[in-house]
Amino acid sequence: MSCLPFLLVMLDIIARLPPKNVAQCKLVCKEWLDFILEWKFVRAHCHYMRASADKKLLMVGWKTIEVHSLNYKSPGFILPRGVTRPFYAYPSRMFFLASLDGMLCVCLQNTCELVVWNPLTTKFKKLANSNSQGFFKVDSDALGFFVDSSDDYNILHIKRRRGTMTVYIYSMELNSWSTVRFLKHCPYHHYTYLWSPATLCRGGLYFVVTQCHGRSDGLAVIRFDVNSKSFSEL
Repeated sequence: MSCLPFLLVMLDIIARLPPKNVAQCKLVCKEWLDFILEWKFVRAHCHYMRASADKKLLMVGWKTIEVHSLNYKSPGFILPRGVTRPFYAYPSRMFFLASLDGMLCVCLQNTCELVVWNPLTTKFKKLANSNSQGFFKVDSDALGFFVDSSDDYNILHIKRRRGTMTVYIYSMELNSWSTVRFLKHCPYHHYTYLWSPATLCRGGLYFVVTQCHGRSDGLAVIRFDVNSKSFSEL
């Protein structure tokens, strides 16, 4: 073991283990614990898990959250495993906004805070700060979860307040918020327009924008390029 490079052990061996065994590896030493909690390891682990036959389904109830195994190659029934929430909030008081590589972006109803949470490792990060960034309104805002060309996980937050729109991007690598420009001369900042949740596909986040009263001329598809960090209307 002493002759094996550290990254080879973590990214090519440990990352292939089931989540339960990965959790046990966190107890080996502090170096292993710190690396397993990094986003780089999370992405590698999710890559191997997607290729395996053992799929996971997250079932959200009123007070509990359970992980169900969907291993179609196994004829036996596997009991669901309860998920421990590392922050105080009932599932019924959480809005599940987006998911990517096993991580969830949720909004806590009582505080409107955005939280990125990995249910299997229980690691979480609250994104709100003193500059009023990271606070989400379900009835007006829109959100997307993506990875850019530098393998950095990002949250795109389209924030609408009092007839104005501000677009923020949170970088997990930098642990900071930044702003990007939206399209010029577009009316979609107004409250009469509803934004769908984002769909991530081939380097773009896609939003469907409709008018509240369902008029046929109020339909648009907005694309956000995750690499150039720019918007376009389709």
